[in-house]
Amino acid sequence: MNTLLQITAQFHENYGAHSWDGTGECPQRWKPKGGQMFTLRVDSDSFMYAEEQCVKAIESLLAKQSSDYARYTYIDHELVFCEPIALDDAEFEAELRAECEEAFK
Repeated sequence: MNTLLQITAQFHENYGAHSWDGTGECPQRWKPKGGQMFTLRVDSDSFMYAEEQCVKAIESLLAKQSSDYARYTYIDHELVFCEPIALDDAEFEAELRAECEEAFK
């Protein structure tokens, strides 16, 4: 079944690359800077029968997205069988204000 796959990766920035003069090897000073989500469509059966190989393929894709300046390290994945439902931003803000007013009475 064609299913959405959400991949969670750690984004690292190479602070050494900012001082790199372009000659020789790029200095390596990696710092974690937060998460990055990736998505793709996959056959969910692949994950039922060959999950270890799927994870290795994901890690290879993330390595191809990486460079001397940024790299992505696999953390987790999730098969999403239903499309996400978007909630209303303004309604959330109104609910949050009401909850805060109640909490500080």
